[in-house]
Amino acid sequence: MKCSSLTPVTMSIQPAYHGGPAWLANKLGYFEELCLDATLPVYRSGAPQVNEISTWSVGSAGSPPNIQGWTQGVLKTVGINNDESSTNALVANAVGVASWASILAAGTLGDTKITVSPNSTGELVVEECLKKYNVSFDPLSNFVYNSTQVGVFASLSDPDGNDFGSLWAPTLYSAVETWGKESIICNGDDAGANVIGGIMVSNEADETNTETAALAIAAYLKGITYFQMYREKSKAYLNEFYVEQGFPPLSPEALDIEFSRPLYNLDEQLQMLAKDEGGKSTLGSWFQETVDFMFEAGIIPSSLNAGDYIDDKYMKWIATNETLAKWTMTMEESAPVSP
Repeated sequence: MKCSSLTPVTMSIQPAYHGGPAWLANKLGYFEELCLDATLPVYRSGAPQVNEISTWSVGSAGSPPNIQGWTQGVLKTVGINNDESSTNALVANAVGVASWASILAAGTLGDTKITVSPNSTGELVVEECLKKYNVSFDPLSNFVYNSTQVGVFASLSDPDGNDFGSLWAPTLYSAVETWGKESIICNGDDAGANVIGGIMVSNEADETNTETAALAIAAYLKGITYFQMYREKSKAYLNEFYVEQGFPPLSPEALDIEFSRPLYNLDEQLQMLAKDEGGKSTLGSWFQETVDFMFEAGIIPSSLNAGDYIDDKYMKWIATNETLAKWTMTMEESAPVSP
């Protein structure tokens, strides 16, 4: 499609698996096919990303930043960016792996310490993993808090550190490369803890630039389709994205784990957003788990109903334009749609 001009749009992302499809969409010209001139600022974490929401219209981040944005009244969640439950895990070094069987037999952590990032989905996964295996614990005596993933990994690597820790991608892959896949004692999938991220639209964009935001999301969805259809090529692109952001390339084994995380195309987004007879969606229920954890941990001041902050109109808008919807789910060269 020929464009008389390009409409500027800013989509904030992170140097993470769920940021890859947006970066790819920009690299392969998917935004331009929809007559968009996309800028993609990359944030290392969600808090500064949400704090700078006045500078972007669409974004992709984990569930806690989405929820923080709800409490601040600055954004709504319009879809799921990935399911990262499998890459958020209770991890052990070689000594920890060897001692895990005795911990299971005792049914308690005893004096064993676990290094975790405080008030994180990682802490949630550790708690749910211990509950799954009927291992009793006391966070006050068994958890040692470190605010950075680098610090958690350093503790695992230090002979005088702790033998267990909470890690998520991409730091998780450093553990796998150091101690093997057996270092993953239990992940969110194992424990039934849904650790997800969301596609965000700023309230300002929602009020003034709905169509532009929807088209940006459509370009992102096409990037997701590429990741789903061309796995090996996408691995190379993802490593290119990581290296561009100053990270070392992932090993083939780490990439295999990375690509075990589900991404969701347009049809799958609509399924996640579909509400049951009680008015609840799967996406809303999954986000509610994190809301409840954040409230109980004192991270947010009051509980929220996740469903009140999740809006399906963007995915439905894309779906009602049959040519645009088809374009997001195929690898056609051009987009037969007029913004």
